[in-house]
Amino acid sequence: MSSDEDELDLNEASTPQLNTQPEDDGMDTEDTTSIRNSPAPTVPIVFDPPQRLIDYTLNRNLITCKSYDCVPLVAAIHPAPIYSVAATRCLRWVFTGSDDGYVRKWDFFASMNGKTALTQAQRHQHVDSVTMAGVLSSWFENEEQPNIVKTDPSEQQTSSTATTPTTATTPTPMTPFSDHTIVASTATTHPPSQQSKLSPVYSMDVESEGLWALLGTESGNINLVTVRHDEGKCHHVLRSHTAPVSVLRVTPGEEGVISGSWDKSVLEWDLNTGSIVRSYSGHSSQISSSSFQPMFHPSNDENQEWDQKNPNIFLTTSFDGQCFIWDRREPEKDATKLGLPDRTPPWCLSACWGADGSKIYMGRRNGQVDEWDFASQKLIRSFRMPANSGPVSYVASMPNGKNIICASNDNVRLWNTEIESAFTIYPEGTSNDKAPKPSTNVIPFTILPGHHGGTISHIAIDATCRYMITTSGNRGWDGISTHACLFYDITATV
Repeated sequence: MSSDEDELDLNEASTPQLNTQPEDDGMDTEDTTSIRNSPAPTVPIVFDPPQRLIDYTLNRNLITCKSYDCVPLVAAIHPAPIYSVAATRCLRWVFTGSDDGYVRKWDFFASMNGKTALTQAQRHQHVDSVTMAGVLSSWFENEEQPNIVKTDPSEQQTSSTATTPTTATTPTPMTPFSDHTIVASTATTHPPSQQSKLSPVYSMDVESEGLWALLGTESGNINLVTVRHDEGKCHHVLRSHTAPVSVLRVTPGEEGVISGSWDKSVLEWDLNTGSIVRSYSGHSSQISSSSFQPMFHPSNDENQEWDQKNPNIFLTTSFDGQCFIWDRREPEKDATKLGLPDRTPPWCLSACWGADGSKIYMGRRNGQVDEWDFASQKLIRSFRMPANSGPVSYVASMPNGKNIICASNDNVRLWNTEIESAFTIYPEGTSNDKAPKPSTNVIPFTILPGHHGGTISHIAIDATCRYMITTSGNRGWDGISTHACLFYDITATV
C-alpha cells in the first residue's frame, strides 16, 4: 500500500498544512504560478536534531511537604568497608571507593529497576524492602603512582653502566581538550623494578557527566583518571599532601577542586594546569568534610534547581570539631570559625548546609547535631539523639527546610527541626518561649530502615531529591562497618 492517501493518513502532523492550500478546480495540470507567487512561510524550519534534556527541577511537593518516606530497595554488595561515594548529576552512574583499593561503578537505574535480585542468604541481613542487588558495571584500581624523577638525557648517554633508562619523564601540565574534560599531555609508566600498590579510596569526586574522576590516596596524592574512555587510566597526579586525602570536592564550575588531608591542610587546585591556586590554613587536625553553600530559594522561584551551589563560599570541618567558613573571593581574609559549644567534645566528621544556605548542621561525638546561623555565626540549638545512639557520623539536609538526616551508630534518623521536644537543647542564657517542658513526649524523628550498628561514611541525595544512597565505613578513623551500600527511593508525605 503506497498510495498518496495512505501517506497522508500516516503523517497526520502535515495534514493541516496541506489543507491550507487552495482546493483543486478539477484540472490535472499543476499550477506552478500560484506556488511561485505564494508568500514565504512565517515559521522557520529547524534542522537541528532533537536533544535529550534532563529536568533537574524539584517537584513542588518535595519543597512543601511535611516529611519524607525513604525506603531502601537495593543493596550493592561490597567485600570491604566503603570510604567514599560519588555519582553523576543525573545519577546514571554511581561510584564507590572501598578500603580494598577498588573503585566500583554501579548502574543505578538498572539496579532500581530490579535487573538483579538478591539471593536468600544476602537478603537475610537486610530489611524486607531490600530485595534487589546492585548492578555492577565495572571496576578499576586506585593505584599509588610513584614520583618519577626527570633525568638529564646527556647523563644517560655518557653513562657506561646504564643501558636503558629505567625512569620516565614527569608528565607535562594538563591541558583541557573539551569542556569539563581534562587529561595530561604525556602519560607516565611504572619503572620495571617498581610494582604498583593499591591504596584505599579515602575520598572521591566525579565530573557531572562521568568523564573523569579524582581519587584520594593514602600517600597524599590525588589521581586524575578517565571514566568514560580508558576507564581507570591515570592521566595526572596532583602532588602536595603528605597524608591520606580525606576530602575531595570539585568546584561548581568543574575547573578546580578543594582537597583536604590528614596533614591538616586544605588546598585549592586548578584542574586546567594542575597547580595549587590557594592554601587554606588554620585547621589543627585531620580534615573530615567540605561542602559548598547551596543557592536555593523556594519562595522566589519554584522552577529553580536544587543542586545549584555558591562557587565562592564553602565550609570545611576537621576531626577535632572545628568548622571554618571560607570565601574564595577574599584570599587575604581569615576564615570564619564556628567554635565549640560548652561541654561539647572536640569531634566532627560531617557538616552540611541547610536547604537555603542560611543554616549549618554539625554532627558531634556526644550524639548531638548543632544548628548554627550562617549570618550571625551563633549557635541556635542542638538536637540530642536518644541515649546510647553513639556519635553522629553524617548529616544531610532535605529541600523542604524542615528535615535533616542524622546518621548515628545505631540508626539513621529523619529529624523534623520544627518540632519542639525534650530532645532539643538550647544554649545557656537563651530565652525561648517555645521550649518544651521536661514531661513532653513528642518524638521529633522517624527511623529510616536499612542501616543498623555501623558507622555511616556518606549520604548522597540526587538533585531532584528522588533517590538517596548511604554507605557504611569508618574512613580510616574509629568505628565499625557493616559493608552496606543501600539505594533508597524518596517520596513526599503530606
